[in-house]
Amino acid sequence: MRKLLHMLHSLSLRSRLIIAVIICILLPWMGTYVVSNYITKDLLEKRAVEESRNSLRMIELSVNNILDDIMYTSNYIQFNTEFNRLLKSYQALNLHSFENKNKLALHHTEVTKALAGITDLLSPTYITILFENNLFYTNYSTLEYDPREFYEEPWFDQLKDLNFYKSFWLGAHKNYIAKDSNLTPYLITIGRKIESSGELKAYVIISLDESRISHLFEAFQSEIPTHFFLTDENGVIFSSEDKSKIGEKLPFQVKQNQYNVIDFNNEQHLLVTYPLSYANWRLVSLVPYHDTIGAINNVSRTTILIQGVFLLIFLLGLIVLVREITKPVLKLNKVTKSVEEGDLRARANIFGNNDLAHLGQSFDHMLDTVETMIEQVRIQEEQKRNAELEMLQAQINPHFLFNTLNAIRLKIKLSGDQDSAALIYSLSALLRMTINRNNAFITLEDELMVVKHYVDLMNFRHKYNAELDIFIDEEVKKLKVPRFFLQPVIENSIIHGYKQKNGIIKIAAEQSQELLTLTVADDGVGIPQKRLLELRKRIYENQASTSNKYKASFTGIGVQNVYQRLKLIYGDAFHLNVKSEQHIGTSFTFEIPIRKENELV
Repeated sequence: MRKLLHMLHSLSLRSRLIIAVIICILLPWMGTYVVSNYITKDLLEKRAVEESRNSLRMIELSVNNILDDIMYTSNYIQFNTEFNRLLKSYQALNLHSFENKNKLALHHTEVTKALAGITDLLSPTYITILFENNLFYTNYSTLEYDPREFYEEPWFDQLKDLNFYKSFWLGAHKNYIAKDSNLTPYLITIGRKIESSGELKAYVIISLDESRISHLFEAFQSEIPTHFFLTDENGVIFSSEDKSKIGEKLPFQVKQNQYNVIDFNNEQHLLVTYPLSYANWRLVSLVPYHDTIGAINNVSRTTILIQGVFLLIFLLGLIVLVREITKPVLKLNKVTKSVEEGDLRARANIFGNNDLAHLGQSFDHMLDTVETMIEQVRIQEEQKRNAELEMLQAQINPHFLFNTLNAIRLKIKLSGDQDSAALIYSLSALLRMTINRNNAFITLEDELMVVKHYVDLMNFRHKYNAELDIFIDEEVKKLKVPRFFLQPVIENSIIHGYKQKNGIIKIAAEQSQELLTLTVADDGVGIPQKRLLELRKRIYENQASTSNKYKASFTGIGVQNVYQRLKLIYGDAFHLNVKSEQHIGTSFTFEIPIRKENELV
């Protein structure tokens, strides 16, 4: 959870708002879908169950009517006085007497007439009456089936043991009339005992065509295909539209009155059962669950889908609106990063009269003010440096000039040679360069000439001489550099590096792409590590020196002043690296940016 919150807080305001919008819209919609789907599903299940029960009630009424007719026939045979008189006289005839043959045929005709009104209603129905004296009556041809074979059926013993007022419900079995078996392959049979004064008179066996019930199942079919069955309490099928299933046992309980969802033929079905009034038989309805619930659920799903489409359109519009609202914030963030990277010219440029527009305009105004102040500070610093340079250039050490000119005068007076003339030329050239302040930048070649004149004069003043070795290409000498940036470094080497010996000062420069790298190295006494650290700190951090020995120079411009002046001119693109080792020497390396047209930036 913490990791998730951390990730959320690391996102931009726009992203967080969009995520919040999506969550606030999608979660209620999904919750509505789940809840409504659950409620609808439950209601639709109950509705489907109720429809199935209504269908089973209607089927049960029709089946009961059929079974009532059978029961009426059996009751008529058992309890009708006139019919019983006819049966008694029929039973009293001797089957083996030749003279009774005609009487038997006549009685058979009378029985048939008596049952005609009933059997016509139940057609096709097979009625069998078995008497104890081996007589029998049938409404079908005995050539097709000998009714005395019923005595051999395994269920006949159960009929014998039955009370006379009860009926034996055999259920479905194959048609015993061969010629009718193609049209009516299965029959549903009941049996009863006929007793009089406690004595057995006959057995009544009535068989009904099973298709009369299965046709009812077909009549109650709807758009959703439903499996109807007539079963016993154990689930053995007595009637079905699919004749191949008759006699099979359903793989689930049918006794319960509650509906259930079961698996049938590798598909979920809604199971509803309904009891019959006879023989503990039950009507079973199996409705495909998906077709029942899913088909009706399509309305709910379509509604949810339409809602989802509208919500999606609304969500997209809201996201676009959030993006537009947060666009000024995004602009401000982008400008802030640009300013953080040093681009003070970046502006948000947000227009309008809302609070974000006012914030952006205030931010732009603040940047304008900051940029103006920085420019003012830069100009003031440049003016200050120029003023210092002019002041320092004007403050040519009178004592130095006096001593130099006096030495030249003495040399000329004593010898009058050409060296004195050269010294005077160097001095005049150096003074001319010092006095000329029109150009802040000169070529590197001119700067090197100033250094040469300065070294000549310093060699004349001191006992030990310093020699210049210059390793610079002619092309590099044409590059422009700030005036008097080398003289303080050369002066530092002569004064502090060569106190008791002669020395060589090497000046090397090379151009690499847009960078001029210039190194001034001497082979003097070097600087101790502690003093070197102090020198670097003083140069880089612009700390004032309390020692006069760091201030005395031809122009008064020390190395520290040179570094600050070049830093002001070039900014962070300029670098100065100072290295020194005792008894080996000191080196100053300048890295100065150059334009492509070979001019300083």
